[in-house]
Amino acid sequence: RDRRQRSLGFQEKETSRFISKLEEESADAKSVIDVLEKRRTENEERINALRQEKAALEGEIIKGEKSLHLASDELDVSKEEKKLLADKLKEVNAGIDVVQKEISGQNKELAHIKSKKLKLKAEISELRDPSVLAKLNAFGEKKGEISRLLAGVESDIKNMTVQLTDLLEPEKERIHQITRQLEKEEKEFKAQIEALGTAVERDTKDLKEKEKKQKDFYSKFKELFAKREAITKEIQKLEGDIIRKEEQARTAEFQGNSLSLKKAEIVGKRSGLEHEFEQYASVPLLEGKTEEELKREIARFERLVVEMGNVNMKALEVYDAIEKEYNSLLDKKEKLKKEKQDVLLMINEVDAKKKELFMNTYNVINDQFKRIFLSLSNKGEASLVLENEEDPFAEGVRIRVRLSGKKYLDIRGLSGGEKTLTALAFIFAIQEHEPASFYILDEVDAALDKHNSEKLARLIREYCSKAQYIIISHNDALISEADNLYGISMNEHGMSKVTTLQI
Repeated sequence: RDRRQRSLGFQEKETSRFISKLEEESADAKSVIDVLEKRRTENEERINALRQEKAALEGEIIKGEKSLHLASDELDVSKEEKKLLADKLKEVNAGIDVVQKEISGQNKELAHIKSKKLKLKAEISELRDPSVLAKLNAFGEKKGEISRLLAGVESDIKNMTVQLTDLLEPEKERIHQITRQLEKEEKEFKAQIEALGTAVERDTKDLKEKEKKQKDFYSKFKELFAKREAITKEIQKLEGDIIRKEEQARTAEFQGNSLSLKKAEIVGKRSGLEHEFEQYASVPLLEGKTEEELKREIARFERLVVEMGNVNMKALEVYDAIEKEYNSLLDKKEKLKKEKQDVLLMINEVDAKKKELFMNTYNVINDQFKRIFLSLSNKGEASLVLENEEDPFAEGVRIRVRLSGKKYLDIRGLSGGEKTLTALAFIFAIQEHEPASFYILDEVDAALDKHNSEKLARLIREYCSKAQYIIISHNDALISEADNLYGISMNEHGMSKVTTLQI
């Protein structure tokens, strides 16, 4: 009996020790359950964070889809967004891997606890003491509760895994699709940019050739004009020489005629004297006259010689030389007249072409000016008027405006806003005929009311497809139609700062 009591006492001690051990293991299991509960809470928080990140990714995806339709100058932004989405996708995948690893570790811990549970049950089944069995049953129930909790945790973990997979797998596929679409559209944009670059290069080359032809034309025109001026001056100079030579020829001819008359007079006198001498041939020579008488006779004859005057023996020779030079000048004059006619004909042709080109340009710009002004002023009309229709280059061009049934007014009689609309209509009419690459408008809307400002903004928006417009303005109507806004402000150090906003 004592042996039995000692055996029972020993068994009771062993049972107590075993129960203590079970209590410690139960506490450890509870601690593990607490840890698992905490991890489940952390996983739920992580799932919520992943959901929020998913929502953010969806927002980024929507922005990416919108940016797919941007122009070629936004390709860099699309690349950055694509890279950002890819990085975020890697982060999400890394998060999924971490969660899956934690779930795998928790599953291993659960398997270990289950194994210990089975081992404990096997040891407890060996004990037959009702009190111990009761305690063991209580511990078994507690173990069952722990097992149920662990099963719940395991189920929650599996549900979380399924939810994560269901949430992230479609998003991963969608992100991959968007990435592929971005790459495809990037290639298309690059192809379009290359095509546009080729077209711009071709148009630039054509423009340079046209500008070169225009410069050559004006250079040739200036050269012909200068040549015409030089020839005109030469003709005037030669005409002056011809007039002087003609005057000299007339003078020489007059002198020649005078000499001929004197010669004829002398010949006549000589013939008369010879005839008279023949009549007095039989008259003997004067002999026996005194010296005084002879002197008187000599004086009389000398007076006759003086009356006849001096005879220029080279007059005929001078006359022949002057006549020869005069004939040469006449030939030269005829040649210059012919050259003058050729030059005048060429100048007339150039003037005719110049006038034709000017009138064609004038008519086109006038039609465009009427149309554009009518679009800016519904009840008004305007037109260009030549001050001299016969010779448009002699005078200028006036702008004539009529508003709301009133009489035609000169542009100087308009208000500030009306002048602005008229001037802008004229600028846009010129752009329709010969567009420039870009335009800079400095507060052209300052004198316009809201209604006319909105009309101007819509008109500039239409012309933005043909040229770039840089507009300095504080008007909301113009700002609302802009593609890019640049604001200038001053910082605390007094330095200007540029703020860019893309609409």
